[in-house]
Parts: sequence; C-alpha cells; structure tokens
Amino acid sequence: MISRIPSVGVVVDDLGHGGAQKQLVLLARALRPHVDVHVYVLSSIEEPHGRTLRARGISVTVFPRRSGFDVVRLRALVRALADDRVDVVHGFLDASCVYAYLAARRIRKPVVMSLQSDRFTMPGTRARVLGWMHRKAEAVVVNSIAGRDFLIDRVGVQRERVYVVRNIAEVPEVATTPDHTSSPIVGCVGRLVALKRFDLAVQALPRVRAAVPGARLELVGEGPVGGELRALCERLGVADAVDFIGAVDDATVRIARMSCLALPSAFEGLPNAALEAMACGVPVVASAVGDVASIVIDGSTGVVVRDTTSESLAAGIIRALTDPALRARALAEGPRTIRMHFNADEPVAVLRSLYERLRRKNGRRRF
Repeated sequence: MISRIPSVGVVVDDLGHGGAQKQLVLLARALRPHVDVHVYVLSSIEEPHGRTLRARGISVTVFPRRSGFDVVRLRALVRALADDRVDVVHGFLDASCVYAYLAARRIRKPVVMSLQSDRFTMPGTRARVLGWMHRKAEAVVVNSIAGRDFLIDRVGVQRERVYVVRNIAEVPEVATTPDHTSSPIVGCVGRLVALKRFDLAVQALPRVRAAVPGARLELVGEGPVGGELRALCERLGVADAVDFIGAVDDATVRIARMSCLALPSAFEGLPNAALEAMACGVPVVASAVGDVASIVIDGSTGVVVRDTTSESLAAGIIRALTDPALRARALAEGPRTIRMHFNADEPVAVLRSLYERLRRKNGRRRF
C-alpha cells in the first residue's frame, strides 16, 4: 500500500515583495514532490508570488483583510483548512502564526510556528500572546541560530521543539559583471522600514563619494520611511546620486549589477538579501547582527561592520569598492558557499520529516 504524502496548510500574511514570502515560494517549490502544500493568504496582496505558486500546481486561497483581528477571516480559514483536509497547519509570519495556531486548534490538527528573524516584531501584549502560542505549538521553525537562541532563552520554547531551517538561495546561471570603475553601485535591498537602517547608508554616501567619486546608492524596496530617506538625501546634498528603485519582483537582477550590498540592519535573522548577494558574487557590507557574521566572512565574502555608525559603514563600503582582491574572493567564495550550505536539500529533509512525524502523531494525542 502506497502511503499518502502529508498535506500542509501554510498560512502567510501576504505574498508581496518580502524575504519571508520569497522563502515560502522556494520552500513550497522544493517540497512539492514530497508534500501537498496549500497556501492561505491573510490579505488581498497575492502578487508577485501567487502566480508563481499556482504555476507550480500549489493552491493559493486568499482571505482579504477587513480589520486588525478578523474573526470572520479566522472562521473562513478554519473552513478552508478543514475542506482541504490538511494534516498540519504551518504559520509563516508573526501575525499569520496567530491565525494558524487558533485555526489548527479549532480543527484539532498540529501546528508549526515560524520565526523569520531573531526576535518577535509584534510589540507588548501581542508579543506575549505569540510567545505563549510558540510554547504550546507542536514545533517551531526558525531560520537562524540567533532566532533559535531567542526562542529557547527568552521565550521559553523547549529546545527539542525548535527546528533550524536555513533560508534557501539560488546561484544565477548567468553571471553579470558590474562596472566597478566609473559608476560603482552600492545597493540596499529590503523594505524601507526603520529597522533596516538604510538612513546610515545615505549618511555614509558623502564619505564614500569622496573616496570613490562616481559611486551611487540604489535603494530597492518600498516602505513607510521612504519619504524620510528622500528628505535625508536632499539635506545631505546626495539626492542626484541616490536611486529609489521601488519594489521589484526579482531583486537578484538588481543585486547582480551592484558593486557591493550594504546591510546595516538593527537586527536580522538570516537575511535573504545577503544570501542573494553572495550567490551573485557581490561583496556584502553588513552589521554583525543575527547570523550575519556567520555567513558574511570578513575579507572573503564581504566586510563585517562591528560598530554600526555611518562612519564605520562608509569605511566598509569604501573597502569593498576599492579592494580588487576582496571582490575576487567574493566572486568565487560567495556562490560556492551558497551552493554548499544554502541549497534546498537540508530544509526539505527537515520539514518532510517534521510534517510526517506530526501527521503520524495526529489522532493519537489531544490538542
């Protein structure tokens, strides 16, 4: 008798331009032969990734948002999960984890929570509720060692319930050679939010251009601090040297053209942008947060900035732009590291085993 593959319902806030959303697509695609994946979106934002998932034969069900916490939406999610007969419910982001937990308990199925950073992004009471749900969930998946330690040491999740599933990255088939001479591009990729500290990259630009006159800054993404960043560019007199690209469906195309990627974040888990830059052979200049210092090897795949100030960031960027030996090492070591350590093999193996174990236990215990 041939056993049925596990059916897993993945609940996510949206399928817009975000690192976690891209990871969901990569994981779902890699799991597809071994797991019957259903994706449930808790907003009307289903692109650009909705069409990619559907093209792979993965169902996508959308529940438009009406309010902060929407009981009607929760009930609709419960019905959809029950109708699709999922074996395991997997929440993928902080808000969607809350819905996933409540819906899973309602249909008496095991729930897997996720942490895509090195801490919760929800404040106050909501963070405490989320922490309680993580402690009660059957398993928690996290993409970084820093996130694992936060869950165990700060939240109180049992160690044996925490599974590290590192992000997946893909090395482009065709390499792009950036112009490092006349107009090197320093890039920042991600949502324009305060925690990314892209303001430090703007503040560093005058020093960078003093050392490398043709250097430009490219900001790829959208978000609430976009207006503040534009105003800062005007105040510092560098507006003509900064390009606001906005959100793009595939940031790798932009990253491949960069001379270096700046990642001055206040906190991170395992950032997609750093992995994608390494996959393209682009050196990364990053603050030492989360697991960043374990993947960005100073002098090899980039520069680690221990003192995250605009002066230190500028020094790191100048080093990345003017050191040909560093660029050569990044071009060789970045893609090699991604192929060896950030392919889909281990994440698929961990999740397949976890989903199957939870499916087999389902029905033998009371949730």
